[in-house]
Amino acid sequence: AVAPLVRLGGVVDDHAQCCAISVLRRLATNANNRQRIMAADVLPVLENLGLRVIGERPYEITRTDSSCWVHDFDLEHHGKGAVELSEVRESFIEAFKKIWSGEAESDAFNRLIIGSGLDWREVAMLRAYARYLKQIRFGLSQAYIANALGSHPDITRELVQLFNLRFDPQGQGGEDDVNACRERINGLLDQVSSLNDDRLLRRYVDLMMATLRTNFFQPAEDGQAKDYISFKLDTRSIPDVPKPRPMFEIFVYSPRVE
Repeated sequence: AVAPLVRLGGVVDDHAQCCAISVLRRLATNANNRQRIMAADVLPVLENLGLRVIGERPYEITRTDSSCWVHDFDLEHHGKGAVELSEVRESFIEAFKKIWSGEAESDAFNRLIIGSGLDWREVAMLRAYARYLKQIRFGLSQAYIANALGSHPDITRELVQLFNLRFDPQGQGGEDDVNACRERINGLLDQVSSLNDDRLLRRYVDLMMATLRTNFFQPAEDGQAKDYISFKLDTRSIPDVPKPRPMFEIFVYSPRVE
């Protein structure tokens, strides 16, 4: 068994859209397993979080009853603007743990955690809608969708806010709040120059407005987030869905079935 512990520290400056992040990652091995965790297994996870490894220093710590390895990584984050470590620390740690344990996918959508300031569950929700777009043959690849969301962090955060206003029982807004959020998104969309990006982001709004119910905020019996996300959709209100269109549709996403 492997228990990942992550600590972020250091000073980040905005320099040529590249900021240095110092990450100390401890991967503690089982007392009966003294093998190091291979960097080849970790690097893709970090890269999908929008980080590039520029240095690594492994250390073995030996105790009388067990041993573990500590890997000290020097990383760069390529994104727009500076990264405030205090704001992304907890979401980064939680996301890394969920990805490492297989509860979350490791793909380009995870760049939204640092780049847009989202948590791993919010990223999973956006990924779930992207999988539905694939099912209805929207015409843009999953990688393109992830990159487009990452290129427009303000709009991406507003999309998450729109979803929360519609469905979060703790912060559900009224019709005026939803309309105000949609107006903010429309204002931001006026600044999007790419037609494909504009079409994609508007389709996210269409999907969220066509969603009638979701289990996203329902905890499992143990109080943790469920390991799947489901949406009940008013399919006929979604533009360009291939025929035959059902009146309603339930779409389920889970990393276990991807």
